[in-house]
Amino acid sequence: MQITHSLRDYGFERWAGLLTWFMLAAMSLALTTERDGFAWFSPLWLVTAALFVLFIVAFSFATSDERLPGEPHSRYFLLALQLGCVYGLFWLLPFNFIAVLITMWCAQLPYFVTVRTSIIIALLVSLPQALIFQLHWGHSGAWLTALLFWAFHLFAILMMASQLRESLARQREEATNRELRATQALLSEANKQQERTRIARNIHDLLGHHLTALTIQLQVAERKSEGEVKGLLQQSQSIAKLLLADVREAVTEIRSASALPLQKILQELVYEVPGKRVVFSIPDGLHVRQMEVADAVLRIIQEGITNFMRHSKGDTLEVCVQQVADELVLELRDNGHVSDAIISNNGLRGMQERVAQLGGTFTLTTESGLRIALRLPMEEQCQ
Repeated sequence: MQITHSLRDYGFERWAGLLTWFMLAAMSLALTTERDGFAWFSPLWLVTAALFVLFIVAFSFATSDERLPGEPHSRYFLLALQLGCVYGLFWLLPFNFIAVLITMWCAQLPYFVTVRTSIIIALLVSLPQALIFQLHWGHSGAWLTALLFWAFHLFAILMMASQLRESLARQREEATNRELRATQALLSEANKQQERTRIARNIHDLLGHHLTALTIQLQVAERKSEGEVKGLLQQSQSIAKLLLADVREAVTEIRSASALPLQKILQELVYEVPGKRVVFSIPDGLHVRQMEVADAVLRIIQEGITNFMRHSKGDTLEVCVQQVADELVLELRDNGHVSDAIISNNGLRGMQERVAQLGGTFTLTTESGLRIALRLPMEEQCQ
């Protein structure tokens, strides 16, 4: 099963685990000196100390926010290494309280597998503990002790699973809020676009109509006049033509200003989380006149970010938007390994349907991570 979370919210609990390990290791190493063959810095003492150190090193890397080479297998290996260190300590030391390290180990399981599977695994890993302490150390209550510690493991699993659910719920809420803000920005700009278009249309239809009529009337009056009056009418006609040209230029500017600014809209989606980041590349002056195109770009990028956060094993998603000739070009580049589940999910099919409805082209490649490229036809843009 793939890791569904990068342990990025494993903060205070992680530090609590480090403190627990330190106290446990210090107490155990101090008590070992009272046993035969475990004098300070003797070979057996050094082996015991090395197992404690190896455990905490593996724990630190396994719970790290940083992306590890060969994920997710490297984290599984670190998890197995921790468990091996604990069993080695069980074999070397007759102290039942070392099982607290198993509790620390079990607390990591909800980040890798389901809660039900974590509980079963916690029960299974407690069996070697009981066998070692009963058969190797001769503890008569080894099975009861293992059962009691399994209860502690169960508590740790449920607590960490609860925190994981809350963390994922916060992430979903934050993602929803970002999408709502982006949608609000799109609607706000669309309303402004409609209002500018309405004003431009009114100016063109009313003022332009009257100025055209005035120019025609001046031409008629000019033909019927003579002398100084004719010269004045010619001047008036020239002024009316200039005014009509100014009106048309103003209408054109208003219509140009009514285009939707993509960068302003899409910047609401920009965010970073530990271990993953989304990088946008959008020219400052890129605008879109068509509401349908802007909405499609927004929804496609939202879906791309959602897929990246939920399914990708990569750490960077590049979002590039640019205009090439009369087309809007959008590229989503994910540097993570691609699984068949991502390629065939409903989100990608929804992207393809949106692009097809607008008469665009959709391309998906998986040679070096997931790469989505699409082209959408645009009206004449102002840049």
